[in-house]
Amino acid sequence: MARAFIGDLECQVNVDKDLGDSWAVSVVPPPRSGKAPLVVKLQGEDREKVAKGALEVLQKAGQIDRFEP
Repeated sequence: MARAFIGDLECQVNVDKDLGDSWAVSVVPPPRSGKAPLVVKLQGEDREKVAKGALEVLQKAGQIDRFEP
């Protein structure tokens, strides 16, 4: 499963099927970090492509520093 990083903080990435072709991709920091989860909703048929696309969106927006697929 993909991993996302905010600074040196490793965050869990969840990819959940929503209605139809919609997916909710969430980046969840550890509870001790005090940071709120980040959520992006995208449409697509391929789970891995949707996850990568959502993480690219978050990285370009400066919300995460990097990710590993």
